Amino acid sequence: MKFYLEAQEDGQITKGSVQEILEERGYELIEEKEQADIILFPIQEKKRGYSIKKEKRQVIITYKERVQFFRGLGHLLAHLAEENFKLENDKELGNHGAMFDCSRNGVLKVDRIKQYIRFHSLLGLNQMMLYTEDTYEIKDYPYFGALRGRYKQEEIKECVAYGEIFGVELVPCIQTLAHLRTVLRWPAMMKYQDDEDILIAEEEKTYEFIDSMLKSVRSMYKTNKIHIGMDEAFYLGFGNYRKKHGIVNQEKIIKKHLDKVMKLCKKYEFEPMIWSDMFFASVNEGNYYSMPKEHEWKEEEKPNKDVSLVYWDYYAHDKEQYERMITLHKKLTDHIYFAGGGWTWNGIAPNYSQALEATKISMEVMRNEGINRSIYTLWMDNGAETPSLVSILPLAFYSNEVYKESMTKQEMETWFFALTKESYESMLLLDKMDCIVGTEENNHGFSNPSKLIFYADPLLGIFDKQFEKKQLKAYYEQLALQLEQVKNEKEKQDVCYEMTLIYDYYATLAKVLSVKCELGIELQKFYLAKEKERLNVYIDDDLPALIQEVKRLLELRRKIWFQEYKANGFEVLDIRFSGVIARLESTIIRLNQYVNGEVAQLEELEEERLLYLEGEENKVPRCNLWEYIASASNIKGV
Repeated sequence: MKFYLEAQEDGQITKGSVQEILEERGYELIEEKEQADIILFPIQEKKRGYSIKKEKRQVIITYKERVQFFRGLGHLLAHLAEENFKLENDKELGNHGAMFDCSRNGVLKVDRIKQYIRFHSLLGLNQMMLYTEDTYEIKDYPYFGALRGRYKQEEIKECVAYGEIFGVELVPCIQTLAHLRTVLRWPAMMKYQDDEDILIAEEEKTYEFIDSMLKSVRSMYKTNKIHIGMDEAFYLGFGNYRKKHGIVNQEKIIKKHLDKVMKLCKKYEFEPMIWSDMFFASVNEGNYYSMPKEHEWKEEEKPNKDVSLVYWDYYAHDKEQYERMITLHKKLTDHIYFAGGGWTWNGIAPNYSQALEATKISMEVMRNEGINRSIYTLWMDNGAETPSLVSILPLAFYSNEVYKESMTKQEMETWFFALTKESYESMLLLDKMDCIVGTEENNHGFSNPSKLIFYADPLLGIFDKQFEKKQLKAYYEQLALQLEQVKNEKEKQDVCYEMTLIYDYYATLAKVLSVKCELGIELQKFYLAKEKERLNVYIDDDLPALIQEVKRLLELRRKIWFQEYKANGFEVLDIRFSGVIARLESTIIRLNQYVNGEVAQLEELEEERLLYLEGEENKVPRCNLWEYIASASNIKGV
């Protein structure tokens, strides 16, 4: 289909930006108006909201903010078959958008950031954050982000300029207190440590370091907004700070530290925001979410009035918690952001069930409470194991909650396909990787059996007892078939190669899980029964076949990674996946030793298996730290 763009006097909507959006979805923008199937008339207005009016081939899209034009264009693409179509939305947009985690090993490529900028514009989201702990360049500190794939200043500048074209403001999201483990690990940087994760407060060298952070960020970004972190500094003042100053009230330390950093922000004309949890945890026995609604802070306990507080909550399913927490935040400041989450950090697969339910409930409360600024976090905890691309589904859902544009299942399918050339319903299959029998409704328990089973050692059986009655073999075999079918259909259509690869990856993972889920249980059973002939089948057939599937899984994950991320960081997944292969090969060696009579017994298979969750055999556990899954020994070496 051919489109023609009527030129605007103010040039708000550029031909190049519209062309990129259309061509990415298989359409064409042409110069000859009379030959066009669709003639676009963009009209910027001062009144809030946006509207679309389609009458045959003529389409008028009115908008206040540039991204609202593109959201309107996205709706148009979903309704091209209709001769006439009309939509109006008078919502004041505020500030909304995703925060992409570029620090938990996966540093998004510049081209991938640009792809997400275009997608943001189609969703009508006007803000994007890049979470960079130490993955940006500070020229005076060579160890900052060393070997981590850090962004060069020119790369961030390129992304910022690209975002401007589409009306998407790029905002830096950094850390100025905790979550700096990867830079503080270097001997040259240990002088800045309070503990291994936290900067030492009230030291001149620390604020020189932070000054350099802000100076570098200022040179890259045009916005005055900045997120300076300061969350989860649980051991603030308990390390080197205490050795020098003795026991000091933690809330006083963080208050003093924030005041100093605020002055540096003012120096660089930044308007900072911080995660709010430390102002709750430091006066509530370390707990963020259980503060009673009646609590009152002393004036000296409150943060600087010029800082915005970001209330983050990815978990709650009841309106009361969100309402109570907003009431408490309003006692501290008038400047509030809300941060929800797309649950891309549950393990190897996304937790869509939790993400969608929590997003719907939380955003409804935010609208009712007048909170018109939000961040949709797409964390990549514990190694960026989940491909970044799967975030497009919860991100699209979130945008509809921002605009209060609820859709039926069929409307969502049509709209999502128009934007992504991908099936919403098919993508929801990925949620089934972890929503097995026994998980709580909508996975409220954040269970991640796919990660537990994949990394679990076949000879040690840490989770065997927990899963032995779940009949997972048949479950994952069926899921593998469903995902394989979607992949095959997409290959026939020859569209969305990236998502075809994603489906291939998860179909292969499901095949691996269908074998590994009962492998340890079966090995121990046949070993204890002294059925050496059956163990020989594992040695000659089952385990070699499984090793080949895991090797294929690794190669698929490698391809996906290098489409999305810079090279640095993949070594972590390479080591983990290769570790699974190595332990399967070791299992063959150990079984051979037993079957051939080289050893009289296998100590690993002698020991009784225990429930991972004592007394809760029907529950599906969650554990998102690889080092706690792969072995019961101390992998971290501490």
